[in-house]
Amino acid sequence: MGDDATTLTPRDEDDEEELGRRFWLKLFAGILTVGVVLLIALLVFWRALYAWGFFGVFVVIAVGSLVFGWIYDRRNHTGERGMRA
Repeated sequence: MGDDATTLTPRDEDDEEELGRRFWLKLFAGILTVGVVLLIALLVFWRALYAWGFFGVFVVIAVGSLVFGWIYDRRNHTGERGMRA
């Protein structure tokens, strides 16, 4: 084989690929925020279930989903070309 001009050297210990403090703080804040939102949603759900029963909670979730879908469709309107019959 010929003389190869490239040489492999071991990685320097100073050249670590770590994510950094900022990444971990953002990740922790995001997980904490999602946890608090889920806790509040769960408390509201159980309170509504206790007050209105299963059918009442089902109606509220269905109406909320319909409103969300309506708003989503209004914002992401593709026109007649995007719809298939």
